[in-house]
Amino acid sequence: MSLWAARRSACEHRHNIRVNAEHGAWQSLAANLYSPFLGVLAIKLGASNLQVALISALPAAVSCVASILGAQVLRPFDRKKGAACAFAFANRLFLLGIAALPLFSEDSRASALVLLIALMNVPGAIGNIAWQALMADAIPSELRGDAFAVRSRIVTAVGFVPTLVGGYLLDALSFPIGYQVVFVLAFAASAMEVRALSKTHEPCRDVEHVANPSDSTRRETLSRRALIGQVARAGFTPRAMLFYLGWMMAQPLFTIYYVRVLECGNLWVAVFSIVSSMSQYLSFPMWSRYAARKGNVGALAAAAAGMALTPVMVAVSPWPWMVAVFSVSMGFFTSGTTLLMLNTLLEVSPAENRTEFIAYHNAAVNLTSFIGPLIGRALVDLLNIRWALVMAGAFRAAGSLAFAALSRRSEREAVHVTGPRGGEAC
Repeated sequence: MSLWAARRSACEHRHNIRVNAEHGAWQSLAANLYSPFLGVLAIKLGASNLQVALISALPAAVSCVASILGAQVLRPFDRKKGAACAFAFANRLFLLGIAALPLFSEDSRASALVLLIALMNVPGAIGNIAWQALMADAIPSELRGDAFAVRSRIVTAVGFVPTLVGGYLLDALSFPIGYQVVFVLAFAASAMEVRALSKTHEPCRDVEHVANPSDSTRRETLSRRALIGQVARAGFTPRAMLFYLGWMMAQPLFTIYYVRVLECGNLWVAVFSIVSSMSQYLSFPMWSRYAARKGNVGALAAAAAGMALTPVMVAVSPWPWMVAVFSVSMGFFTSGTTLLMLNTLLEVSPAENRTEFIAYHNAAVNLTSFIGPLIGRALVDLLNIRWALVMAGAFRAAGSLAFAALSRRSEREAVHVTGPRGGEAC
């Protein structure tokens, strides 16, 4: 590569890192206006415990199917930016549909909310696959860890204000006016999010280009016969499925515990989110440095172990202020998990069929994300809310141990390939 080409490439990488951070800021602004309060909204609309669980479960089920279809839908796109922008915008249009829920009859509003949240994940899942593939190409692996750590800090910092404002508006304005205002504002921020994403410079890639029908046939054969085996051999996806089972199992349980047991309003929910976000903001660089020393998978095992404590902390909290205190620890370990999950996925996905690999990984993870909330809801009925939270923590701990085993396996394979002194293995 010539000096001029190297400088141009470095300039493009810096541009993409800046755009990635800007995109994350707008995405955070939009999401934090409404997402912390979806469960509370559902309960205000008269949702049952099952419907609260379905708010977490159904989107995962829809995303599971959409991820498989997404691999086929995105295959003709040699360049992923246009697809990522289009599907992201289609996903955000559903926010206007949720804002229009008061037009529905009272007995159908909760069901309509669950349905809209589920359906918005069809374009959302496909757009997420396109975005992940785009980022893998737009930001090189040696810069990706720090780039996403910076993005994550900005995402967290920007999320403070909209969460607080959203919680205040929802309690200050009469129901459902407050929710309508919040969802319309979230859609406006989402439009800016898509605009920022469109400024990403996408490098030309020949690896996934379909040159002729025979190439297409070979790719189809790979997708249908070998890709699942390739995902399984990488070892990351089965372990992520186990951890996500516990992760998603607890999501509806938190909402049920906050609203039905602690009797929290929207403002308390906002406080929990803000305290957690502040902790995440401060800890992202620490996890990035820790991953540089221990590797992405090894650091992920440590972060997942800390997240296993989160449901237990909530279960032993008899007052909202105690949950707010525990949110410091929750945010610290959540930041590491979210950062390292993405970095590990991009690290293990092969360049020659990255889009399909990510699609199948996301489908597998979403399958357990669908099952998890339903298991959590069943445990609430079978045992009680506190024991259900403890069981969710146990599944998360099992996932952490699985990540630790994968890290040790990777270390052994590295020693086998390079030898104990960096030479060739015997």
